[in-house]
Amino acid sequence: MPEYVDVSTLQDISIVDFLARLGHHPVRKTGKEHFYHSMLRDTKKDTPSFTVWDAGNCWKDWGGPGETGIYKGGIVQLGMAYWPKLSFVEVLNKIQEVCNLDTALIPEYVPPKKYAPDPEKGTFEWELTGVKELGSNFVLGQYLYSRGLYDIAKDQQVKEVYYKRTNNPENTSVYYAVGWQNEHGTWEFSNAKGFKSCIGPKGISLIPGDAGHVAVFEGYMDYLSWQKLHPDSRPTVIVLNAITMLGYAMERIRNFQTVHVYFDNDGPGRKCLQELKKEIPHAVDRSYEYQGYNDYNDKLKASLHDHDRPALEPSAEMLSRQTGRKR
Repeated sequence: MPEYVDVSTLQDISIVDFLARLGHHPVRKTGKEHFYHSMLRDTKKDTPSFTVWDAGNCWKDWGGPGETGIYKGGIVQLGMAYWPKLSFVEVLNKIQEVCNLDTALIPEYVPPKKYAPDPEKGTFEWELTGVKELGSNFVLGQYLYSRGLYDIAKDQQVKEVYYKRTNNPENTSVYYAVGWQNEHGTWEFSNAKGFKSCIGPKGISLIPGDAGHVAVFEGYMDYLSWQKLHPDSRPTVIVLNAITMLGYAMERIRNFQTVHVYFDNDGPGRKCLQELKKEIPHAVDRSYEYQGYNDYNDKLKASLHDHDRPALEPSAEMLSRQTGRKR
């Protein structure tokens, strides 16, 4: 008869080490995330779809639940999904048994790879100093007006972000940009000169919508331009924030029945599209909607007529706040 195991004694077990004892090892590590090929489902083993956040003792299978209906949780949920035919008490005993084994007796055991320490708070290149609503900074307002995005940006929670270089006493300058949050709650940004970066960990931005339909964009300005021209469309939206994030986002994109892709009409954009369609054949290239332009924002800017310009310029009130001049 299985022994009683106190669940609380299992909470501090490293999931990465637990999986290593079972013969499963991460394909790569990005920040605090370990990426595996799923050991809970039969997969093609081409794109890792199983993520472990070892510091938080949690995991998620982005491919969805298997026969148990479990696709995320802690080490107990992982055990239940890994051994679906065992009872709850038997799973607890099995986890304890695996963790108590002498690793010298496990032929397939390979000690988890030692990675360089993750950057601690304050060691990223940029440090946030403040966040304001759009409208107080004339330069940023002008930047968004020039792209035809000021109104939609306010609706989509774009903010003014202020930041400085981290741990650089020789440069105390505070910079500003328009910013939006990624999945980690940190700020992606673009300044008026087009410089783009991130204050904190890099990530994709997710806008919830139709659970069966996803629209994928390279950049946030492209997404805002598309949304302005299609105000009634409400798919789930994934903004990569950098084309290098495509591999990271791939498994999430794969879960949608309808995939519409709005990448730039340039070399990198076409290459990313090819990579995505290779992995997700049912993805549909929608760049024909802005044929003749590099991206959706170029199309939007071209569609702005001269008679609309007064409504698109910053107000005199905003101008007076920035220059000190009275109306």
